[in-house]
Amino acid sequence: MPSPSAPRRTARPVLALVAACVTLAALVLPSTAVLAAPPNTPPGTPSAPDKPAEDNQEKPEKPEVWTGYPGTNTAHDTYGYPWPAAPDCNEASIGSGCVNDGLGFFQGQCTSWVAYRVSQRNGVAFSNWYAGRHWGNASEWAKVAKGAKIAANKVPAPGAIGWYARGHVSYVESVNTDGSVVISEMNTDGHNGFVVHTVYPGDSSWPDKFIHVADVVPVDYTAPEAPGDPSARSVKGGVRVDWSKSADDLGTTGYTVRRDGIVVAETARPGWTDRRASAGQPYSYSVTAHDAAGNVSAAATTRLALGTRAPARLAAPYLKGTAVSVAMGDATVVCGLRGGPRDQRVGCTRRTPRGPELVRAGREVGWGTETSRTFVAGRDGKVWFCRDVAAGGRSAHACLPFDLATRSWGFDRRDRYRPALDRVTWLATTNGPAACGATGDRATCSVMGQQGWHTPKRADRALPGDPLSRAFVPTRDGVAFCRVVSARAACAELGTRGGWDKDVLAGRDVAHGRWVTGETGPELVAATGRGRVAVEVDPAPRTPKRTLVHRLS
Repeated sequence: MPSPSAPRRTARPVLALVAACVTLAALVLPSTAVLAAPPNTPPGTPSAPDKPAEDNQEKPEKPEVWTGYPGTNTAHDTYGYPWPAAPDCNEASIGSGCVNDGLGFFQGQCTSWVAYRVSQRNGVAFSNWYAGRHWGNASEWAKVAKGAKIAANKVPAPGAIGWYARGHVSYVESVNTDGSVVISEMNTDGHNGFVVHTVYPGDSSWPDKFIHVADVVPVDYTAPEAPGDPSARSVKGGVRVDWSKSADDLGTTGYTVRRDGIVVAETARPGWTDRRASAGQPYSYSVTAHDAAGNVSAAATTRLALGTRAPARLAAPYLKGTAVSVAMGDATVVCGLRGGPRDQRVGCTRRTPRGPELVRAGREVGWGTETSRTFVAGRDGKVWFCRDVAAGGRSAHACLPFDLATRSWGFDRRDRYRPALDRVTWLATTNGPAACGATGDRATCSVMGQQGWHTPKRADRALPGDPLSRAFVPTRDGVAFCRVVSARAACAELGTRGGWDKDVLAGRDVAHGRWVTGETGPELVAATGRGRVAVEVDPAPRTPKRTLVHRLS
């Protein structure tokens, strides 16, 4: 449909069921050009011409006739629309009887109604020249709003303008909890029709966009910034995850914490302690912020570094954040990374009567993948620097020993390349370091012994259990794969015979907690710290039978 600046047409075009709204050009006369009406007559009713008086003959009084259409009358009676009898004119032609509404639009058009309603309810002097822009036809409003830096998006809000690409605008009266909105709109039939109704996403009357000139209730459609400086560290009884406060224009309402991609907590403040994180396990934590409107920020991710962070005074010789304390019986050794990306080295510091002594590896040592490398306290008086070394999309386990007795570094012992695990948990066994993880829902471990690396079959007989409860726990003779299965504590052991045994179950109605190494075997400690279930999986010599121990304290 043409804009107000189009040439005059002599023939009126055929109107569609929902007519496009056309603005009034600035040259059109104001609304004061309406013919004067007699007192007590609805505005817009033309005055009757003077007639000669007849001789004392009275005629029955004729009812008042409204020259407009019922739509503008309804809008006037319901919302105070100032032009109750707007003429049903050819809005495509300036000289067809259309009247200026004083806001730069034609009376009875959708643009006139929306301009009036925004000015009335939102308290904004909206007109065809709002924000220094010529708004023109309804079809142009989204483009004009963008140029004026006024938000136009898919988010409805009370007081927003509903915009339709076909050339129509409506006004959002309210937003319902079920996602529908109540809109008011004029000239829906091409004859000043007016309607207030509820529309749902996908309806033909659902706006293509919502223009937020000045919403009655501000809608927050901006997501918070990602939480900053995320970190994770082992603490007594769990893992402490910290991050800095997220910024948002209207404020954040909370944070969602995920461990290895699974939601574990909702918290209103930065920082949270994971009381269900098992000891000695590598975890990846991500934190997102959300606001009251449901907008979600990008995720901030951190990983729990294996090992205990070394004191600052002993960590000085190593790269920042890489030094860890390794407990070797009654002694403590501090180990970490040295050198740089082009000269990768490691070292360990041990205490002597003469003070701390730093022993460096005499050759370059590949650091391996960041998420897998750690220092493992062996049961043979050695500290092992273990990690995954990637090559061609596959990985190999590698461990380098540091002998405390001789204060010397040995040589790398590498496993053959195989598909990488989702994540690697390093443990010390009686045979040597073990790299454990999961392939899908099944556990597997590679153990380094005197004859090299040995990888048994997956623990296919062990039920997957709760993903958040899974942990690998060292036992007297090997490694146990533990988790909660059907509200029972369950562990399957990779023993000295080199294979996985059947699950050992203990307890009833067991709540998810954290796994630790107990006196008799793995123990599941409830998150509250009040309950404890012990599962003894260590066999007596030459006795394959397992003993179940259920203890609550």
